Amino acid sequence: MITKSFCEVFIKNYSTTVRIAIALDLMKRYSLSQFQAAKLTKLPQPLINYVLQGRRKIRGLEKILNNPEIYKVIKEFSDGLMLGKTIDMCEICMKIRPHIKTNIMK
Repeated sequence: MITKSFCEVFIKNYSTTVRIAIALDLMKRYSLSQFQAAKLTKLPQPLINYVLQGRRKIRGLEKILNNPEIYKVIKEFSDGLMLGKTIDMCEICMKIRPHIKTNIMK
């Protein structure tokens, strides 16, 4: 049997969640509009709007936002985006990986 790598599972389960968390942080700490945050995170603006209105639930978002270690990483990447840095999802995965328990990933 071939099992999925951590990266495959992370991308499937957390890629959108992490992007939403970063977008929400950008809007909160930098007063960006939904459109600006969506553009920086490569998300559709309506998705951000639906999350804010409660019309769309994102699996794992509360776990990320309520985990101080992971939220610290989210803030670091938000700061990087505001400085004009290009961020790769692999960088995010490597930074968040130690803080995600393997049972959460299943």
